Amino acid sequence: MRISAVIPTRGDVDVQPIVDHLKSYSQIDDVWIFKGDTPFNRYIGARTLSAHPTIFTQDDDCITDIGPLIEAYECGVIVNAMTPEHAAQYPGRQTLLGFGAMFDRSLIDVLDGWEHDALFMRESDRVFATLNPHKSVFPKIKILPHAFADNRLYRQSDHIPARDAINQRIFERTGIRA
Repeated sequence: MRISAVIPTRGDVDVQPIVDHLKSYSQIDDVWIFKGDTPFNRYIGARTLSAHPTIFTQDDDCITDIGPLIEAYECGVIVNAMTPEHAAQYPGRQTLLGFGAMFDRSLIDVLDGWEHDALFMRESDRVFATLNPHKSVFPKIKILPHAFADNRLYRQSDHIPARDAINQRIFERTGIRA
């Protein structure tokens, strides 16, 4: 299996340790850093830059042992890395992608036709993770210090209202509850 990696970042942190870690896996021979201020960049990068149909993505604030994700990979399913503490916060159809996720590039098609307004651009991971099946694995994850910076989406005052608004939009559009 050949895997393309796409790492979205604002560009304000050193991602080289993540890149070096990813390149230590023989399956990953295509790594892209996509700068911008939206998580949606992971999907743009996966569609426009990646050489392979199997995608790995993660945020720029952790280093994850992706061996368990590779082992658990299943066509048509998002395989994502979690900690038990974070898994408890995602009891429904949604899941967290930031610690690492592997999926087929074709799964991104569920995002087609959505209005790319500010809410969608901020919460596209929730749409993607809700509308595709997923399974979580629990590998070793090193959370980097900048994961706790004030500019992280989960630390912003509109985090919960944005989550609730996109979940309502998902339900209104698809009938699926997150």
